[in-house]
Amino acid sequence: MSETRMAWDGFRVFTPERSWALALRLVAPPIRHFSDVRIWGRERIPRSGPVILAANHQSFYDIFVLGAVMQRPLHYMAKQELFRNVAVRRFLPHTGAFPVRRGEVDRGAIDSAREVLARGGILGIFVDGTRHHGTGLGEVRAGAAMIASMANAPIVPVWINGTDRLVDAPRTPISVTFGRPMTVEGRGSKVYRAASEDLGAHLRQLQSFAESAERAGRPKDAVPPEWPTKETSA
Repeated sequence: MSETRMAWDGFRVFTPERSWALALRLVAPPIRHFSDVRIWGRERIPRSGPVILAANHQSFYDIFVLGAVMQRPLHYMAKQELFRNVAVRRFLPHTGAFPVRRGEVDRGAIDSAREVLARGGILGIFVDGTRHHGTGLGEVRAGAAMIASMANAPIVPVWINGTDRLVDAPRTPISVTFGRPMTVEGRGSKVYRAASEDLGAHLRQLQSFAESAERAGRPKDAVPPEWPTKETSA
């Protein structure tokens, strides 16, 4: 894995790290201000080393919002369809994104994800595979748990709230809530399924917290719920 060549290895100027640094200066401040983004639990993200951010998916804007609140470059596993557009296909790799074929086991995408983590990076995955506009969480796929097990990387659950309303109400308040890191021990479909169920339960806890905090006036010092790390084994 360590010798795998990534698409962005040949970039001399706009590497993912430099692209993210530029975006954090130019794009992140307007997003955080204009949309009044509230962040809870960001200190739970490890400051170094491999991490999988496992998030729900309400809107196309989730990509930009999650990136805007991060303090480390974020590599996304993005659906293959986005790469069909020539301009997008040339741009996305500069952000560290790589394609994945949905609905099937994509070995190339899995290898790319493991390489990101082997290099100590952060991998972003939308765990229910497609957008759910204001309808909560869809079925949590096993991909995040499987990659976490293979790469020995923790999963940090993330609940993004409010992005589904941005098109109709651009100044809609948005919140991003981070849960406690969870680990996946062992291999096999039963392990991945159990870990995915735990991840889904944690995400729903974060959803409930975020909605309650919104109703309470979005207090900055609100603390997301604890979730005991449950290690699953074969």
